[in-house]
Amino acid sequence: MNKKWDYVNFREDMKDPDPDKPHQALFDLNQELEKGIVLDEGVQKHVFQDVLKQALESSHSDVQGAAVKCIPALVKKVKETFVTEGILKLSEKLTDTKKEHRDIATISLKYIVENVPPTYKECMHTLAFSLVKLMKSPSDDIKLDIMDVVVDLLRKFGGILSSEHEQLQQVLVSALSSSNQSVRKRAINCIAVLSVHTNESLFQQIVTGQVITGIEKDKGESLRKCIQLCSTISRTAGHRVGVFLGQIMPLLLSNLEEDMLAQIEDDGERNEVRENILQAFESLIIRCPQQVSPFLEKIIAACKDGMSYDPYYDYDDDEDEPMDEVEDEEDDYQDMLEAEADDDDDVSWKVRKASAKCLSALIQSRPDCLDYVYAAICSKQAREVDLKAESPSDRKCLPERFKEREESVRLDIFKVFTDLLAATQISTAERSQARSSGMSGSYSASFHMKVESRPEVRHLLEVKDFIVDSIIKATKDKSMKVKATCITLLKSLLVVLKGELDTSIGKFLKVIKDILHAKDTTSALKTEVLQFLLLIVVSCPSESPEAQQIVPELLPLILACVTDKYYRITSEALRVCGELAPVVVKAPDAEKRAVQLFDAVFERLSTPDVDQEVKDCTITTMGHILKYAGSQTPQQLLSSEMISKSFKQYLVLLGSDYSRVPVLKALTMTKGVKMETDVLNKFVTEISTFLRKASRPLRQASLHCLKTLVERKNDVQKDLLKQILMELTPLLNDIDLHLSHLAIDLCDAVLKSCNDMALVVEEHVLPKFIGLLKSPLLQGSALESLENVFVTMWPLCSMGYHPLLQHILSAADGTGDNRQVLSSIAAVTARITSMASEDQQAKTIEQYISYIADVKNSKQCSLGIACLGEIGKYVNISSNARALDSIKVQFGHAEEDVKTLAAVSLGKITVGSPDNLLPQLLNAIDKEEANRYLLFRALKETLARSSASNDFDPVKNSYGTILKACLGYAGTADEGIRNIVSECLGKLAMLEPEAVTKGMYDKAVETGPVSDTTATIITAMKYAVSEVGFRYERLEADLEYFLGYMTKPEGADKDANLANVKVRRAAVQLLTSAVHSKPDAVRGNLQVYMKKLLDQCVVDNELVRSVNLGPFMHKVDDGLELRKSAYECIDILLDGCFSGESLLDYLNDYMTVARHLVLGMQTNQGSDIQVLSFIMYSKLCKIPRAQMAVISLLGDMFGENSLPKIVSSNLSKFTKANTVQQEKDKISDLIVSMLKMYSAVVKVPGTEENTILEIFTSQVVPTIPEEIREKMTGKE
Repeated sequence: MNKKWDYVNFREDMKDPDPDKPHQALFDLNQELEKGIVLDEGVQKHVFQDVLKQALESSHSDVQGAAVKCIPALVKKVKETFVTEGILKLSEKLTDTKKEHRDIATISLKYIVENVPPTYKECMHTLAFSLVKLMKSPSDDIKLDIMDVVVDLLRKFGGILSSEHEQLQQVLVSALSSSNQSVRKRAINCIAVLSVHTNESLFQQIVTGQVITGIEKDKGESLRKCIQLCSTISRTAGHRVGVFLGQIMPLLLSNLEEDMLAQIEDDGERNEVRENILQAFESLIIRCPQQVSPFLEKIIAACKDGMSYDPYYDYDDDEDEPMDEVEDEEDDYQDMLEAEADDDDDVSWKVRKASAKCLSALIQSRPDCLDYVYAAICSKQAREVDLKAESPSDRKCLPERFKEREESVRLDIFKVFTDLLAATQISTAERSQARSSGMSGSYSASFHMKVESRPEVRHLLEVKDFIVDSIIKATKDKSMKVKATCITLLKSLLVVLKGELDTSIGKFLKVIKDILHAKDTTSALKTEVLQFLLLIVVSCPSESPEAQQIVPELLPLILACVTDKYYRITSEALRVCGELAPVVVKAPDAEKRAVQLFDAVFERLSTPDVDQEVKDCTITTMGHILKYAGSQTPQQLLSSEMISKSFKQYLVLLGSDYSRVPVLKALTMTKGVKMETDVLNKFVTEISTFLRKASRPLRQASLHCLKTLVERKNDVQKDLLKQILMELTPLLNDIDLHLSHLAIDLCDAVLKSCNDMALVVEEHVLPKFIGLLKSPLLQGSALESLENVFVTMWPLCSMGYHPLLQHILSAADGTGDNRQVLSSIAAVTARITSMASEDQQAKTIEQYISYIADVKNSKQCSLGIACLGEIGKYVNISSNARALDSIKVQFGHAEEDVKTLAAVSLGKITVGSPDNLLPQLLNAIDKEEANRYLLFRALKETLARSSASNDFDPVKNSYGTILKACLGYAGTADEGIRNIVSECLGKLAMLEPEAVTKGMYDKAVETGPVSDTTATIITAMKYAVSEVGFRYERLEADLEYFLGYMTKPEGADKDANLANVKVRRAAVQLLTSAVHSKPDAVRGNLQVYMKKLLDQCVVDNELVRSVNLGPFMHKVDDGLELRKSAYECIDILLDGCFSGESLLDYLNDYMTVARHLVLGMQTNQGSDIQVLSFIMYSKLCKIPRAQMAVISLLGDMFGENSLPKIVSSNLSKFTKANTVQQEKDKISDLIVSMLKMYSAVVKVPGTEENTILEIFTSQVVPTIPEEIREKMTGKE
């Protein structure tokens, strides 16, 4: 027992008549319980009883409150028996005549339900039984309190109370007939939660007996009750309602018909029926998106009617008024919007609001119906129907409803249009990343991300002018929130329609001018307007008339915003100024405007102590102004004095740690602007010291900037160039190869700028270059830069060719037998040797031949092979038989790495002399069976180097011979040869796509779907498609043919089906490659490909066989790898949603994808696919358009027969004593990935109060061992 708390003292304080004593004792108890105090079993009962006694019987509210606060922590510390006794005592108080006693009992019971351990099931049964009995009380107040507890009880423990389900449902159904509306609504909520857990029989009784029968037969209040019950059940157990939609939907739709509504006399009740039905539609669309399909047409019609339902107000017909007249009558228009009739009684706005929300739900959950939705609510056809209406109030298309008079409803209608535009975009432009960096780069660079629109955009184009006019008219509203939403709509419309709104730019500029000029414009609205203006500037070419309108009309207002006190406005205005720079220089009065722009920005640039974002934007904007207006081409608009003081101010700003990086990036932009020599040298002096700083972004920007400054020919002093070389030397290491690459490029620029620096490089920098060559990490751009700098340095080097070569070759000493190091050394030496004299080249080749001859020294031999191969790319050595023979001899080397290196080198040498060596290579492939794999490896290298060459194609005259050789071995029994042949064919297809793919196509047609040759050919297409430059006229048609092999052959027997698995898997992998590298080539037939792909996700029982292992039978799934490939393809498709190439957005069917991911979570798929499915579903949860699908499938995923069952079966294996550690780790990884997916699901908007998730959280998650949950936390 903890010494800080003593039961005896607690008991005495509880009996003390002074209320302060029990209050303090209860407070202390609560504190100790939260700290983890353990109560002895002997005192648990008495403590719990004392707390409940004070809660129920104390006459002091403070004491009662303190006692109630102890209950949540206390129920976790006492035995279940004592909790049960407390529940019975509290239940008795639920029927007390005093409301305060009932309130305390209700709150206490809710606390117990919320905090009681999941294992205390018996006490929950007791509580449920007591509540059922108490529900028979005639008092409505008592029933309300009891049902308040019932809701919480069912949410957390509904699944384990199956024995009480029937009784609970009976008493709750009886409560539906209460005359008290509050009781009925509370009973409806309870039934809805209970419906998640009841068996099929009880659920059917509710749906058919109460919902369907009630809607069909009842009238008035009873009808509204049944409709509300339907709506609420669809929100909690929508996945179960789907099977009854064929009966429910016609009844709901019939009750929206005018003759049925006319039978309801009271307008308020009539509106409530409309609202409830529309809310039911919204819930059913979200939870049962597929089952509701047959009724979508009528639902949309009902929403259109509801959205225009405003019986107490007539909208004026102002359609034919010119925009200018409408804008001049702002006050009259606003008075019209504010006019209301019978404000206290008119609740028709609720109907319009429910209609708008239903349409939003439809657009989000069924994007595949986008074309029909557009045609119904936002198309030329819908507009023509509206124009035939007798009254403007009868016009129902979406843009017409932008004039809605109720602000909250108006915003919901705007949201419908926003959702419509979002569904029309396949990918969107990201702006936040550029802004987070302080706008250190050009905004246009971050905005110009690929943005595509779906074909449905044609409907927008038909009515674009009407939409624009409707939105602009809505900007006249006095509400700043409405104005801001309108600007957001215009921004979205501009992105979706791209260059199709050029004729409306003038209207946009008028709106922007009015808002910026208005005195009452809020800061948030100004910021939004400036962002919109920036979007306009970026989307219009600088010389276009639309862009040129901005300068005379808006430049003064923009410059006024630059001086605004609010930093957000200033920052956005500066961004606009930066992008306006290329527009201003092409204006008729360019010089005058450029000076105005410069003066405004320079004033900000020279102002100290401003917000950092403003400072960064100012620096970058000035860089843009100098780049366009300060450059001498085509015309210098700024005076030399202006340019000079700008650079001097930059020099001052370099002294601040916070503004250095933006200044360096701005200086890099001003490459073409003349700079005074002394200022240039000061910049070089200062910036070169930044290379010592720890900040990587600063060093990176400094290297870029210094290279730009050095390239100003002969302007930088020699001693400063030497200083640069000394400062960049420490950066030449493999810790950060990107910085090394930049440093090497800077060194190269210094050498080209001043040849005298060669001695400094030779003395101080060359050792660092040699150190880099020793790094096994050197590759890519860093290696290429190193090759280039050696090419520049060699003619200037004092040591001569052979000493320099030996110096480079010495890099191999002390590095072990590392292939990457040898490859780097070979690449550098080959570049130098290619520029040497023929005599020097011959001596060097002889030296490498001697290296190869030293077979005892494996590293020396490998270095000679690698160097000879690299030289062979540049120098024709086909006449040197000793060199070729020395390479071929190594095919028999004992080490596989040496053999492969020899094959690669032979391929490179063939590139240098294809006419002589390529026929020999192809002939050897036919004759030398033992070396066939290595010879194909050499051929692959030749083809790879040929495809990478931009200057010439060394194998151009041998395409047909190579193709014939490759296809001849495409079906060989050796899988290794088949794989290398497919790579060769892929490389060959890059060189001559039309002829090679035609040959591959013909061969595949000849061999058919059950052939290794076909699988090899499809794999070759995969390699070809993955290449960046691979493109030809018949690509889409050929892909359609080869991807057709994903389909299982009709009538294939078991053996043929097994043989066909290789072909199907190759086709799936081809689709994966195409999705990743050539998404536009598969977009046209994507729906067909997706159906074939998803068919591969299903377990094929024909491919599952049993193998007798003696003591037990083992199941082997020959289709597992095929399914894994299919799910990996889906993973690539999901990744595209985050990279801007989203084919799934184009497909617009996330529901089908989500269903197959749920299928992949099943046990029969195998743990690898389960883990992959969990990971992919986590990604799916982060895609906004897929979130409706996620919500719809919660029941399928987290229902008791799905994930809970998977967790239970895996945990039972995990806890077995004889389970090996490897199996435990596998189970642990599976459950961790599932928990991560669960974490992603609960973050999806709309899942906050989902009952199924709450059950999983309270009943399944706690059963997972702590060691697994800790592993998840550690991984994240």
